[in-house]
Amino acid sequence: MAVDFIGAVGPITEELTAAGVRVTCLGQVELAVGARRPSVGLQGLWNFSAYRAVSEVLRRRNPRETVVHVHGFTQALSSSPVRAAVRAGFKIVCTLHDYFSACPNGGFFDYRSRSPCQRRPLSLECVAANCDKRSYAHKLYRVVRSQVQRSAGGVPSYVKHYISPSVRALDVLRPYLPRDARFFVLGNPVEVPLGPPVDLVRNSAVVAIGRLEPEKGIDVLVRAAQLARAKVVLVGDGSMRGMAVASGVCAVTGWLSREGVLAELEAARCLVFPSVCYETFGLSVAEAAARGVPSIVSDITGAAERVQDKVTGWHARAGDVADLARCLQVVREDSVVSAAGREIYERFWQNPPTLAHHTESLLDIYAEVLD
Repeated sequence: MAVDFIGAVGPITEELTAAGVRVTCLGQVELAVGARRPSVGLQGLWNFSAYRAVSEVLRRRNPRETVVHVHGFTQALSSSPVRAAVRAGFKIVCTLHDYFSACPNGGFFDYRSRSPCQRRPLSLECVAANCDKRSYAHKLYRVVRSQVQRSAGGVPSYVKHYISPSVRALDVLRPYLPRDARFFVLGNPVEVPLGPPVDLVRNSAVVAIGRLEPEKGIDVLVRAAQLARAKVVLVGDGSMRGMAVASGVCAVTGWLSREGVLAELEAARCLVFPSVCYETFGLSVAEAAARGVPSIVSDITGAAERVQDKVTGWHARAGDVADLARCLQVVREDSVVSAAGREIYERFWQNPPTLAHHTESLLDIYAEVLD
């Protein structure tokens, strides 16, 4: 199978070239890095170079044998490659890693109120809301980008095939996607080597992995840990690191290598995933399951559909300090946490979502799209 990969920002990872993928790197600057440069801002609205590059690649391709798969395009590529593919008559598949297909800030989340947003995207109420993480001016830029994406880019109206990492994420977006679109649910691949499950009873740490930001529920977790008198290890970094350290109940490791993250899971009694936003998947929950570590998950996240409450882990109401503290207290019971760990480990390895399995499923989706 011949594969072309087109990206805006380098460097090019060695895995792509080693696999024989033909890579076109535009050598551009990511929007977040060059935000103060007008040319980069315009590129974020409509990337002419990306449009030309995709058009050139597609001239060598047969629309009856080729799928154009787009994902992670918002920050640099813009929606221009979608328009190029539509004009060339190719089938398009879009993976919904985030919510930018509908929501200007990409998360259906109000960063001011620190709660999920219920406004209709690009409505007057949406445009007037100062919900952006940075500033209202940045929100207005994102509104313009969304309008360009809808009109010139044809996203989401011209994209008829979508892959979502979870049912919950798809449920959030479905009202804003084309009614005649086809949807596929395919979780992210999880590459954790098979080994004996972690001996949870020997461990005492509750571990959380990811960015230390309000939308990740870090302040909720800190207050719940104080209430439950639990010790938490935070693997990651972000704006709430100082608050977490000052609480006296959290140790912060900073960002770790993949091996370092797996080592923290080996020392974990339980993983906690307290996000108050609509997380699309929750990779750390899947990685913990591969090691037989049960998870406490926020009930509005995509991770919650992979955790059976009180069987393979526990659901906590998003943003509810007392409910999260209740779950932290439950995992102190050796018999309870051991039973959940055994169950989640067995279920994970009955049908592990390996990279090979993910690739096979993705090829099946391509075949169905082209049929």
